[in-house]
Amino acid sequence: NVFPHPAAKHMPRLTEELIRKRAEHNEGVLSDLVEIALHQQELEKIESLEACCRHIQILLLQNNIIPKMEGLNKLKELEYLNLALNNISKIEGIEGCESLKKLDMTVNFVSVEELEESVYNLKANMMLEDLYLTGNPCTDWYGWRPYVIAHLPQIKQLDGKLVLPVERIKARQQLPKLQQDLETAVIEARLKKQAEAGLPVSEGAYTIESRNEMYLELAAQKEEKDKNERRRMGTEPKEPRVVPGVYNSRGDVRQCNEGKYDFSLDDSFPDKIVFELGVPKYLDTTSLDVDVNPLYVRCVVKEKVTQLKLPNEVKPDSCKVQRSRTTGVLRIEMPLVDPHRVREKREVQPELQPLKPQAAPTAPTPARAAAAPGAKKSVSLQGIYKDPKRVAKDKPAALLREVKTTRAPQLQGNNQDCDDDDDDIPPLESRR
Repeated sequence: NVFPHPAAKHMPRLTEELIRKRAEHNEGVLSDLVEIALHQQELEKIESLEACCRHIQILLLQNNIIPKMEGLNKLKELEYLNLALNNISKIEGIEGCESLKKLDMTVNFVSVEELEESVYNLKANMMLEDLYLTGNPCTDWYGWRPYVIAHLPQIKQLDGKLVLPVERIKARQQLPKLQQDLETAVIEARLKKQAEAGLPVSEGAYTIESRNEMYLELAAQKEEKDKNERRRMGTEPKEPRVVPGVYNSRGDVRQCNEGKYDFSLDDSFPDKIVFELGVPKYLDTTSLDVDVNPLYVRCVVKEKVTQLKLPNEVKPDSCKVQRSRTTGVLRIEMPLVDPHRVREKREVQPELQPLKPQAAPTAPTPARAAAAPGAKKSVSLQGIYKDPKRVAKDKPAALLREVKTTRAPQLQGNNQDCDDDDDDIPPLESRR
């Protein structure tokens, strides 16, 4: 028994996705696909071809680790099948391939024990003209070529060498003896296997197990290389994001807006609460998940949660969810459980005004100070101290009086009531 290799999980499968990827020359269309190359894909099983490629004519499956021929019987239009460098031990499963003309089984594991049955399974393929068996264990038997030619008269070329009429006649003549020799060779091969059972296989031996081991390691290396390339290009698939739950660690209803979408929660209506969420306009509606609870509303948009706690209890079963066709805004109308209840009026907050520079205080005039009721009298400190250097000396009273007398006629020159002379004022002297 062969134990599974740790890298077995990396082995790819022949799926429809892989077939479309390899059908790029046909723009990924499978309904009319006639040729496909699936070589060196580390495939372990033939599948999906009968369902996807019913009109396939050329199928290349070489250099894989396919152990059994299956999933091919319904390919009625198949003309060329290449299964070289695989782990196939018996030719089978292609009896329904009516159009098959060429079969390449180079370097497989068709043994002498399975040669008779393999040749028998090819008798139904009447269109088969070209067959390759080079590199199989059955070719170690001396009579394998005439035996195949004698049983398959439709064959025109075997291992790249034309089958001449003389060779075909000799093969038919030798067939009875070849049949007996084949039975003897089968018995000897089985006895040899029994004798070698339990013995360690020599290092480097070409066996099915060694090929599986080699290809599994190659698949693991290829997967690691692809992973490093995806990591370098930034295309490595990330782990699915865990959507936060309804309640936080304290047991309260979580309030969050992970998507940073614009939203509004309007509770000014007397009978309902309206919630609007500004999701992207061209976002597919299938990407939205809305959940209305009596105490909260929750919207999940592409794994980003927007959840708010409601100010009043609502009826989830009567809610109305709509989306605008022009703006894409999501609107949820949630009827109140008790719409007649008087809500507490919120205090009107005064509007905030910008700060203004404070005006410098001005001293009130004596008239305003006297007019103000209850105003306190203030004492002026002006004139308490006089600096002798800055303050002028007092002028004589006679000079001040003379100034007054000289200015009086100028100020009152046009006044008719001042025509009389003042006895106390001496007359003006004329200038010389």
